[in-house]
Amino acid sequence: MLSLNTWDILFEGKYGSQELTILYKDDFFVSFLKSRDKKDILVQVYKIFVVYGEVEVFAETLPGKCIVYQKHFDAGEKNTHKFFMLNTETEYVDNNTLSYHVDKKIEELNKKTGTIVSIMKSYDLKLVSLKNISKEKKDFFYSDPFVVKTLTNMPMSAQMSGVTSIDKLLFGKKNKIPINLTLENLKSVFVSGAKEDDRLFVLKLISEIYLLSSKTVVIFDKKGVFKSLAYPQQNEELLQEFDPVLGAFGFPSKFVDYFSNLKIPLGSIPKQGFIHHFKFTDTGEKIIYECFDESLIFINDLIEKINKFEISDDITEFEKKRIISKLLIIDKKYGKYFGKIDVSFLFENKYKHLGYSKILKLDYDCPFVAYYVKKIIEELSLNIKEDLLLVLPEAENILNHLFVGKNISSFIQENPKLNVAISSEYKTNIKDISYLDVFVDVVGGNDVVIKRPNRDPMRVFLRPTLSSSNIVLKKSISI
Repeated sequence: MLSLNTWDILFEGKYGSQELTILYKDDFFVSFLKSRDKKDILVQVYKIFVVYGEVEVFAETLPGKCIVYQKHFDAGEKNTHKFFMLNTETEYVDNNTLSYHVDKKIEELNKKTGTIVSIMKSYDLKLVSLKNISKEKKDFFYSDPFVVKTLTNMPMSAQMSGVTSIDKLLFGKKNKIPINLTLENLKSVFVSGAKEDDRLFVLKLISEIYLLSSKTVVIFDKKGVFKSLAYPQQNEELLQEFDPVLGAFGFPSKFVDYFSNLKIPLGSIPKQGFIHHFKFTDTGEKIIYECFDESLIFINDLIEKINKFEISDDITEFEKKRIISKLLIIDKKYGKYFGKIDVSFLFENKYKHLGYSKILKLDYDCPFVAYYVKKIIEELSLNIKEDLLLVLPEAENILNHLFVGKNISSFIQENPKLNVAISSEYKTNIKDISYLDVFVDVVGGNDVVIKRPNRDPMRVFLRPTLSSSNIVLKKSISI
């Protein structure tokens, strides 16, 4: 029995409300659609040829199913490409028997091919298997976005809506064949390897795919490099050379300075974390431990609670005043960071067909940076209504944080609408990556290896970003 895991991917992503995958091997293609709430998959198998001659009249004489696909570019026969597709009936198949079903349908199509070849002797036609045609014609077929729609030849009863634009979801190329990915393929991504700039380039490309799919992207930017999302790619020739469909574009973006538009309540910091960072010991630690709780908004709220705290043999009035003096010093330096939090503006999107990025600048020298990120993600998880992408570049210090690292991972895992893209030089830099599905190993520049569940690793040359970047792009290599 054949293994579909060894087949190449022509397309994988959303088609209407369902998930579409198109795999290919030699001249055979398999198209299958599935819903999240159904175990069965809608499957159709194709065998594809290039045809020379007037195939339309011939196709009308055949008793079985077939598709004639033609595209004309300019005057002259050499500028007209015709493809003849034999296809099976569209059937619902149990996911567990998919490979067995495809095996049987390939046998069926091979028998049909023998019959058709014998009939064609009466016509002035030449049929050539897709696997035997020139590289030029093969590249044309694989790179034509309308081929995907043609291969999704489903019955009207399937009740599907129109196909999503494919060009905007171009992720890269493998052997010069376009690789299209959508949000379904990029829900939880870990990027590692090569240089930091190369990893950030991958995160930026993933961000663009979400923005082109009308989704909000929240980026925790520690170096300020993601501001370039707002500016079009300067080297437009680079885009055209990679794919004529691409054009330079700057995305709607809102820049948020660190603790400027967003404050966090003091009580959102774990009690032990506050004690640890400001080195409260002995009696001071006891006072903070008794008075510190989640209701605190400002440092002054904590001072008021300490003032009301009853003295005892262990805790004297002098000790209370000493701790309050220390808190006043802390308030003078960090008091501006605390307040009620409102993340509603992070969900705002002024554009109907385009996403909106919110780029939050971080200061990794600040002792509150991990708590800032944790509280924002917590509030997003509580208020989110549709899919949103969190981008956490080089985030090991935050995700491994002693007091809130596990909380951040839990918020992401527990809310399926919170999608995430994380980067770090090595996978082992992050303690818990068990909730991440897609791993992108960067070889260098735009040269990456994508690893997805139940798929063979795929080496891809990522497309240039539509927004500004200075990454050195590779175009081809012996893979």
